[in-house]
Amino acid sequence: MKLSIIIVNYQSRSYLEQCLQSVFDKINNACEFEVIVVNNGLEQELFGLVALFPQLKIVQNQQNLGFGHGNNLGAQLAQGEILFFLNPDAEIFSKDISLVIRQFEKNNNIGIVGSRLLTEKKEVQEWSAGREINLVQILKNNLGQKEILGEKEQELSWVSGTAMFVRKSLFEKLGGFDSQFFMYFEDVDLCTRARKLGQVVLYFPAFSVVHHGGKSYGEKRTQKKNYYESQDYYFQKHYGLGKMWLLKILRTITYVF
Repeated sequence: MKLSIIIVNYQSRSYLEQCLQSVFDKINNACEFEVIVVNNGLEQELFGLVALFPQLKIVQNQQNLGFGHGNNLGAQLAQGEILFFLNPDAEIFSKDISLVIRQFEKNNNIGIVGSRLLTEKKEVQEWSAGREINLVQILKNNLGQKEILGEKEQELSWVSGTAMFVRKSLFEKLGGFDSQFFMYFEDVDLCTRARKLGQVVLYFPAFSVVHHGGKSYGEKRTQKKNYYESQDYYFQKHYGLGKMWLLKILRTITYVF
């Protein structure tokens, strides 16, 4: 199976180079692959990276319409059977990506595979995969009852788009990421729609990625705004307006970002 690695860059030039270096170092001979970088940051010139990584394909987006939109653009150009969506502020830590490919080869019902995400201290990152996101689950999370996943391979409701593998045929059937999510929850939404089609979402900790986290955001207020808007839209889309307004009330009472 050919792998298409899609990276959407926005104000992450220095991290992007480290990310690409890890890709070419760790995946080089493991499988056939291509790397597509979609640049959402109009102020950053990325074409100099081609000198460092000649195999690289760079797409310059004319405007920043969000993470999901950028990934959709990259997926349209992808030629691989498996799409690997990878954040520019992430680095591949594991040596054998073929372990992930085998999951898709041995089980046609597996549609999405999520990596184990590690912090810079190599600790398991919070909120990188989980069970269905609903009001009860958010309340527990806001009260500090966070579920941290470790070494157990398991089927879950969602995995993070920071380092997410998706069958291209499934991605196309789903119409890609919902671009109404500017940032956040587009990965949860994709997993939810995949499960409704009977596809398995697998958390696969045998493959790890180090995530530096949030490096494209310079302002916390903008980050919060995008997060809240996406969370509201997700609840409206999957649970209805009533649950969305309950979420807003719950957030006012308990939410700490």
